[in-house]
Amino acid sequence: MMFRYLPLTSLLTGMLTLCIHAAPSNFNSLAAVVNGNVITRSEVQEAIKHTEKMIMLTVSEEDKRDKQLATLKKNALNSLIERELILAEFTKIGGKIKAELVTQDVNKIINSERFGGDRDKFLKELNQTGMTLKRFKDLREKILTVELMRSRQSRGIQVVTPKQIEEAYEKYNSQFREESFVRLRTLMIPKVSEDTTVTKEHQLNHITEIRKQIVKGEGFEQMAKTYSKDSVADKGGDRGNIGENSIELRRDLKTAAFQLDDGELSEVIEGPFAFYLLKVETKKIGKKKPIDAVNVRDTCEKLALLDLRKAVHDRWITRLKKNASIRRFDSQGRLITSSAQVSNPVSTARQGSAHKNTHASIASSPAPQENNKIISRIIRRPLALLKRN
Repeated sequence: MMFRYLPLTSLLTGMLTLCIHAAPSNFNSLAAVVNGNVITRSEVQEAIKHTEKMIMLTVSEEDKRDKQLATLKKNALNSLIERELILAEFTKIGGKIKAELVTQDVNKIINSERFGGDRDKFLKELNQTGMTLKRFKDLREKILTVELMRSRQSRGIQVVTPKQIEEAYEKYNSQFREESFVRLRTLMIPKVSEDTTVTKEHQLNHITEIRKQIVKGEGFEQMAKTYSKDSVADKGGDRGNIGENSIELRRDLKTAAFQLDDGELSEVIEGPFAFYLLKVETKKIGKKKPIDAVNVRDTCEKLALLDLRKAVHDRWITRLKKNASIRRFDSQGRLITSSAQVSNPVSTARQGSAHKNTHASIASSPAPQENNKIISRIIRRPLALLKRN
């Protein structure tokens, strides 16, 4: 499974703890069990950490990188479960990623704009993440495997209908507008003051009080001239017309600005180093481009194709999950969801009444037999790692 293994020292420490204390609390770190393979919460955190490093090394576009990082943290456990299922399916069909493909993939990263073909620069950054080249290649191999299997599922989807293109045009209509603009004013209060006795909480209360005064009728322009500490304070916070594609304003502030209507005042916005108030004087939404405009229909066709392929992929993952045994646990190690594979209808029927009687106790904590199996698998893992390395 991708990003499955913890550092050996951490794993041994966890193993010893499990062996010494044989109580249900020992399983507080259990996140899921997929077809008998354990995923602990510490593994989820480890996966997030390693994937963050991978994203930082391989994705150069800031917007795309930030989006992937946000999605990663939100869906980490589910992604690990899906990867486990996909990798198991790959093994089931006898698949194998050739070593030269992994080498080509790594070389492509080294030759990207980020590293410009400088292998030493790549290795230096890799070393700073605490990851070895071998580990990086192993992770890239798993990524390639998952991408290959996903591509394999949707490779037959090549054509979309005119109706599907039109549906994509309506669904993604915000992408087919001319640029929108807002006339914007800002008011900024830094979190740190020159007066060392002033705290972040004091500054937050200060800007909150300023907002209350503006709501009561005080002019934003005058309040900005009096209290704001940004570069346009002497202009009453006036930043002029800001376009959606403008680079003159931080992205988070720009996003917040375009969510406001004419004359609307924002809530207090917290940035890395300051608190902000925004006021949109006027807002002009860009005109919608017709479907026959340059590149619009082609883009709609690509989006429709992506939607179809995603639907195929989702059905495939649903099928894999349906045929798998997946158990998820809460932070106390208690079973919260279970999707067990049905392999023998007769034995399932025999177990029906017993299952009804024991379901409540199973939901509160893993069965002793399962606990023993989990301990056994975790204990065996370091031995497997030693043999591999």
